[in-house]
Amino acid sequence: FKCKTTTDCIDEEKRCDGAVDCKDGSDEFNDCKEIPCPGFLFTCDYGACIEMAKKCDGKRDCRDNSDETNCVDSTKVNTVSSNCKSDQFECKSGQCISLDDKCSGTPECDDKSDETKETCLNMYCPGFTFKCDYGACVNGYAKCDGIKDCIDNSDEEDCAPKVVPKPTPSPDLKPLTPNRYAVASYLNVHYMGNGLSWEELQPNPENTFPKNTFLQVSCTTGYKLSSESPYVVCKGTEWSATVMPTCLKKCPSLYSTKATTVRCHDDRGIEVKCDEATDGATATVSCAPYYEPVEKEEHHTLLHARIVEPAAAGLSTRSANICGEKKVSAVPLIVNGKTVERGNYPWVTAIYKRNSDGFGNVCGGSILTQRVILTAAHCVTNNQGVNLAEDNIRIAVGKYYNKYNDIRDTEAQYSEIEKIITPSFYKADSQRYSSDIALLITKTELLLSKVVQPVCYLDIGSIRLSAGLVGVVTGWGYTNADSQSPSDELLEIDVPYKAEQECYAEFPQDWIDKYYTRDKMCAGHYNRSIAVCSGDSGGGLVFKNRDDHRYYVHGIVSVGHNLISSSVATCDIQVSALYTKVADHYEWLDKIVSQYVTVA
Repeated sequence: FKCKTTTDCIDEEKRCDGAVDCKDGSDEFNDCKEIPCPGFLFTCDYGACIEMAKKCDGKRDCRDNSDETNCVDSTKVNTVSSNCKSDQFECKSGQCISLDDKCSGTPECDDKSDETKETCLNMYCPGFTFKCDYGACVNGYAKCDGIKDCIDNSDEEDCAPKVVPKPTPSPDLKPLTPNRYAVASYLNVHYMGNGLSWEELQPNPENTFPKNTFLQVSCTTGYKLSSESPYVVCKGTEWSATVMPTCLKKCPSLYSTKATTVRCHDDRGIEVKCDEATDGATATVSCAPYYEPVEKEEHHTLLHARIVEPAAAGLSTRSANICGEKKVSAVPLIVNGKTVERGNYPWVTAIYKRNSDGFGNVCGGSILTQRVILTAAHCVTNNQGVNLAEDNIRIAVGKYYNKYNDIRDTEAQYSEIEKIITPSFYKADSQRYSSDIALLITKTELLLSKVVQPVCYLDIGSIRLSAGLVGVVTGWGYTNADSQSPSDELLEIDVPYKAEQECYAEFPQDWIDKYYTRDKMCAGHYNRSIAVCSGDSGGGLVFKNRDDHRYYVHGIVSVGHNLISSSVATCDIQVSALYTKVADHYEWLDKIVSQYVTVA
């Protein structure tokens, strides 16, 4: 059984058993009369059923103490006949009145015997009512309201002077006269008279109520009550509420996410919860660190609009990862006279392969989303182009040092691989390393930070490169052609983009004819001892876009002279290298990546 004015629920068998279990007493109200008592039980005046042996046992077992009235003595039940019905009270004069009028504060018996201490002292009064000194129950607002509600005036004793403000009518729910109430279609109103049972009020501007009537106001779906209390009382000449409760139309709910922060204010400028905002409220949406608006005019513009339907108001609550921004402050390290800033390229990924010692760094990669890493297919396949087992591969981001789980990398994040995705037609050297591109789906979603952010790749095909434009490659590759160990620290080199004919001139004819396939691009230096080397494979070749000044990944380190085709780990540092052209695989890449983009 659900209690009427609270959210409490009690066992059904505890309803109408004489004992009050609901805090508001609603389980022991007059509606208990609707439940007939078996003949072997005693029926309390208000309808509850108790054991017959409890009648006149000297203890109050009925809420209204009716089991202890009309008793000859403590052991014998009074059998004096009465002319009144079971739902009536017999006055001392023999007059019959409704049980609901007994001990109500207003005498209904001509001899006033229904409002005496003898009759009312043991009456039970629900928690929202006031108990007069002699025992009657009147409405809870009666205490010190300036009106005599108890026949002994005990409700107006020991009261401080009180100024009652003049009621301000509400536009939707207002008193038309002191005892009338108009009900709008989106309001649910119930009323309670002295009978202490709730009745539903139908919409009718002519509804009138006697003094001491309770109204309980609630709202239909999509509306919210304007006041904290849902109760008002007719006090005879006015209602108890200064401003009558009404219902305000609720706005569509907005919620903050890991990518966005939403704050709402009502029409008075007071901050409110965005899932409880009402008509007239405004919402301000801002992006969390390392995120930006999906549709933006200015970077990190705050979005502010009145809440109606968010889309109709032009209010976007979606943010996406910031991409392609170099870290602005870092610890400088010097490698051969070139400054390499730690954490300067936050999309750089280290790819590790299981070996006898645990995991060793074999390739580089680039963060595209918080779940997707871009690398070369030959880094995660065997010599026939078949994908390696995912369990043999790990990735790490936010790293500066080569070693897996290096304690110096205090901000690094590691993840196992859920899935390796390569083009179906990639067949390694047998197909001249054409389509040398792979996507790694991480089991763990990466957390964005100052050293972990994606590189840009969207619409890469629309960004044209011209010969001589300088890009950047980073990695932990070999530091010289004859070295048998990779770099301990992350390195970077600047490599210029080269036109096809210039690139052809640097390589042996048979080599360039074999590996310079349709989806390759060329970049690097000639005769300057600067080049990518073993261990740099899979790393991104990025160029700064002149329009938004962000870095976009145009190439993936794929094939160099002796870079992956030699049985000996050497590389030709006097010539350029070939890179898989990301733009040629954009449609394939974007279709997969779109399934793992974090937009919130």
